Amino acid sequence: CKVGGWAAAWPTTMSMPPPPPPPTEEGLSEEDIVAITVFLVLFAVIVIVVVIIVLYMVKIVHHAEVMVIERFGKYRTTLSPGLHFLVPFVDVPRKVHWRYVDAKYGSNETVVKSIATDRIDMREHVIDFGRQNVITKDTVQIEIDALVYFMVADPRLAVFNIQNLPDAIELLTQSTLRNIIAHLSLDDTFSSRERINEELLQAVVRDAERWGVVITRVEVKNILPPRDIKSTMEAQIIAERERRSMVLQADGNRESAIVRSQGDAAKLVLQAEGIRTSVVNRAKVSAAVRRVRAPCGAEMWARRVLPR
Repeated sequence: CKVGGWAAAWPTTMSMPPPPPPPTEEGLSEEDIVAITVFLVLFAVIVIVVVIIVLYMVKIVHHAEVMVIERFGKYRTTLSPGLHFLVPFVDVPRKVHWRYVDAKYGSNETVVKSIATDRIDMREHVIDFGRQNVITKDTVQIEIDALVYFMVADPRLAVFNIQNLPDAIELLTQSTLRNIIAHLSLDDTFSSRERINEELLQAVVRDAERWGVVITRVEVKNILPPRDIKSTMEAQIIAERERRSMVLQADGNRESAIVRSQGDAAKLVLQAEGIRTSVVNRAKVSAAVRRVRAPCGAEMWARRVLPR
């Protein structure tokens, strides 16, 4: 009986479901909390994915900017300013390396910053590549600081024909400037800035056209000779100024002597002219007196000689 009773009671005990979890204070069970957590996580993931897709799909290009688009690594199009829609993860903007000078207002310090961006600025840019050492025709080492102004005319060529456009323009300008200075003496370098600018611009423009860039202006900003050459030039300038001062003083003395001699000569001429005029006037007066006295003398002589 005991075995039969245990056997009869065992299936009933094993088939009973587990008791439900006790409810929380807010009235939600653990299963509800797990379901809500999973739903929130999935919703957050979906929102993040949608935002990423929208960011990749919608592109806003600002004014004076363009964007080069590639599809599977191949050039597709160039986006102009405005709102554009792309195929997410298929149409990808091509990033380019760019460099610009950051100068704070009221400060003389400038910082060159390099960035990787997917937008190409179509405005005019300026590159100040700092001082560089060049050697003149008479083997004098000087430092030259130059500026280059350029604009991107063809974004496709600027992206695919050159790896780093600002560095390429800087190196091209530096090498061309060294070649030009190598054919000029030190004095010609200081006195021929306009000539250097023109030759440098003509030489750089031809090579920059292959990169879709228009170089508008090249300007030599500073020419700094070494200290010994600078002191020698200053001494030469001082000596030249002293020589000019002596020459001007000698010219002044000469002009003064000439004017003084001319004044003395004019004085003598005027004195001689006065004496001559005085003598002539005296002679005229004497002749007039003699003419007046002559009749009276003749009458007196006649009275004495002729009898009455």
